[in-house]
Amino acid sequence: MNQLQKLLESKRLYYILFGILILLSLRNLFLPLQGDELTYNKIAQNILEGKYYQTKNPSSVIPIVPFLMAFFSTPKIPLLGFALHKLFHISLCILGIRFAFLTFKKLNLEPTITYTLLLLTCVSSGFLSFLPSLYPEAIVFVTFWGFIYYLNSEKNLSNFKRLFALFILLVFTRYVYAVLGLMVLLYYYSYFQQDRKNFGKIILYSIIITTPLLFWFKYVYNIESQNLSEISYFSRYKMDENPLWYNIKCGLGLEQHYQVNRVNGIPAFISLFIPVTGIRNFAISLVLLLAVFFGLYKNWKNPITKQLSIAFGLVFLGFVLAGTGFSRYWLVLLPIIYLSFYYIYTLFIKNGNYFIYASNLFFIVLLLNEFRITLLLIKKII
Repeated sequence: MNQLQKLLESKRLYYILFGILILLSLRNLFLPLQGDELTYNKIAQNILEGKYYQTKNPSSVIPIVPFLMAFFSTPKIPLLGFALHKLFHISLCILGIRFAFLTFKKLNLEPTITYTLLLLTCVSSGFLSFLPSLYPEAIVFVTFWGFIYYLNSEKNLSNFKRLFALFILLVFTRYVYAVLGLMVLLYYYSYFQQDRKNFGKIILYSIIITTPLLFWFKYVYNIESQNLSEISYFSRYKMDENPLWYNIKCGLGLEQHYQVNRVNGIPAFISLFIPVTGIRNFAISLVLLLAVFFGLYKNWKNPITKQLSIAFGLVFLGFVLAGTGFSRYWLVLLPIIYLSFYYIYTLFIKNGNYFIYASNLFFIVLLLNEFRITLLLIKKII
C-alpha cells in the first residue's frame, strides 16, 4: 500500500498519463469533418473569397472558428490545414488545463488531488472527442479558464486587460457566456473600491476591447432582422408563442427542442460520466447536479470557490436559457464539477488517499474506453 501511495504521489506518473491522453487526442487529426465543422468550413472558404457567407447569404454563425479555419486553410492539401487547426486546438486545450491547474493551486489543494481532478476532466466522456476537434470547445475551454484564473489573480491593469480580452473572446466564441458579464461588473465594483485612481483606465480599456464585439452584434442584428442567415442561433427566440418559456423547458430537459434530435439540458448531465452515446436520465442527472451545487455551497467561504460557484451557476443559467444545450457544453465545467465532488468527500472522510484510489480506478475504466474508441477509429480509417 505504501508503494502504491508513493506511485500515486509521483508527478512523473501524472505527466505520463497526461502524455498518453495527448497522444490519444491525436486520433482526431485523421477524422473527416462532420456536423457543425462542415458549416464552419463552408463559411471559411467564403471568407477566403471576401464574403462571410455560408452559401448565398451573410451568416450570423459565431466568427472565431470560421476565421481560424480560413487562416489554417491549405487549398492544395485541405486535410493538412484541418490537421494543423486541430493541433492548434489541442495546444489551446493544454493551455486551458494549465489555467485550471493554476486556479486550483490557489485553493491550496494537495498536488495529487489537483492532478487527479484534471485527469478525470481530460478522460471524461466526450472530452478527447470534442476539444481537439474543430468545434469551438477548445477555445471555450481556454478562454473560460483563463478568465477564471485572472479573475482570481491580483487586481491590476495588466491582469484586467487579459481578463476582459478573454471574456470578449469567450462571448465571440459562444454567445451564452455573455452571462459572465455579471462577474465582470462585480470585478469593476471591487476594483473601484481598491484603486479609484486607475478606474478610468479600466473603463477606457473596456470600451476599446469591446468595440469589435459591438460591431459584430450590430452586424448580427442587421442579418437577423432580415432573416438572411441560413443557420441562426436566434431563430429559437422568434417563435410565435412564449419562445423564452419554451427554451427554458427545453434547457431544463423537460422536453425535446425542435432543433435537436434528443432531449438535452439536465438529463444530459449524466453523459459526462458514463461513456454511452446519447445516454439521458433526468433523475440521476438532477441528483448529480444538486451534489455539485451542494459541494460548492459547503465551501462558499473560500473566495475562489465562491467565484467558481458563481461562474458555474451563471453558465448553467445560460445553458437553460439557450434551450438546446448539448452534453458537450458541460465539458468546460468539468474541473468545477469534480472539485465539488471532492469537497463532498472531505465532509465525511478527511484522508484524501481513498478519493485518489477511487478516482484512479474510475480513470482507468474511462481510459480503457478511450483506447477502445481509438482502435475503432483506426480500423475505420484503415
